[in-house]
Order: sequence, then structure tokens, then C-alpha cells
Amino acid sequence: MTTRGRTGVAQRLMFWKRQDEISTEEAIERLRNLQELLSKKTYYLENKIDAETKIALENRVKNKRAALQALRRRKRYEKQLTQVDGTTASLEMQLEALTSASMNVEVAKCLKLTSEAMQRAFGDMTADKVADLRDEVSDMMEDAEEIGGILAQPLGGEEFDDDDLLAELEEMDQNELTDKLCGIQFPSVPTEKVMVKDDKNSAKAKDEEEEEKEELRKLAEWV
Repeated sequence: MTTRGRTGVAQRLMFWKRQDEISTEEAIERLRNLQELLSKKTYYLENKIDAETKIALENRVKNKRAALQALRRRKRYEKQLTQVDGTTASLEMQLEALTSASMNVEVAKCLKLTSEAMQRAFGDMTADKVADLRDEVSDMMEDAEEIGGILAQPLGGEEFDDDDLLAELEEMDQNELTDKLCGIQFPSVPTEKVMVKDDKNSAKAKDEEEEEKEELRKLAEWV
């Protein structure tokens, strides 16, 4: 065979290979079509078996030969039905496996797309790089706070000690308290003698004694 002939054969083989290559969806569709066809075949064979059984029963007495022929046909139909049932079961298993495989492929595609999307989102970022970046930002914040504290200090070396300022504040509080105490007006203390209960009784007895003397004096004048 010449080189040209071998090339032609290879091209035909490649052509047939491309024709045989179908997608998963197409394979599933074919299996479902076969299932439908086998279902119709099963229905046909079951009707045939029922018909031959009826013929055999009707001729079992009058025409045994016809009854036997009907039984032979029924046996052939039953054999075909068994084969169809086995093929149907095999197709169901293939369809389930292919459907599961198709679903797994779709899940794998989704995982791949998710991975690619995350890679585009994060780029070359890793956990270690994020930790380093976080530490760097923390250091920069500390530096900024320290710089702010330096800038907040007064210029020209004018500094005040906190202890001295606190002592001055305490002294101001004491002076304010003293001023408030001095401004309070206390009630005046009575200078007159306060008459207690015993003094009241003595004054009453003295008045009674004066009244008795006055009455005796009047009685002496009357006499």
C-alpha cells in the first residue's frame, strides 16, 4: 500500500471516529430512546403471549395441533421478552451510570470555575502574605500614633510636669472649698437667756406669791 493509500485509510478511520464521538447529553438521549423502543417491544410481546395462550386454551380439546403450535409461539415470545427485559435492565443501569457521570462532570466544571474565579479574585495572595500585610498595617498605625503624639507636643521646649499640674489643681479645689465655706451665713446665736422648764416654774410660783401678798394687803386695808 502506498503512502497515499495509507493516508486515505487513516483519514477514513479518523472520520468514523469523529462520527462515533458523541456528547454525554446525546448518549443519554439515545439510551432513553432505546428504553422507549424496548418498552413498546415489551408491550407487543406481552400481547402476543396473551393471544397465543388464549389460542392454546381454546384448541386444547378440539385441535391439539393448533394448541401446541400456539404454545410453541408463546415460548418463543416469552424467550424474546426475557431478552428484552434483560436489555432493558442493562440500559437502565447504563443510563443511571451515565447520568451520574454527567452530573459529576458538571459538578467538576463548577468547581473548576469556582477555583478560577477565586484565583482571579485573590491573585497571588496567600494566607502568609495577608498575615504579613496585616502586621505591616499594624506597624504603620503604631508609627502614625507615635508621630501624632510627637506633633501634639508644644514647640519651644515648653513642657509641664503632670504631677505639678495635679498639685495645682488640688490646691485650686481647696481654695474654692474655702471660699464656699467663708460665704456661708450661719444663724445668729441668741444672747438672751433661754428660759428652761425649771425657770418657768419658779416664775409662776413667784407670781402666785405676789398675788397672795396683794390680797393680804387689800384685806388689811379693809379691816
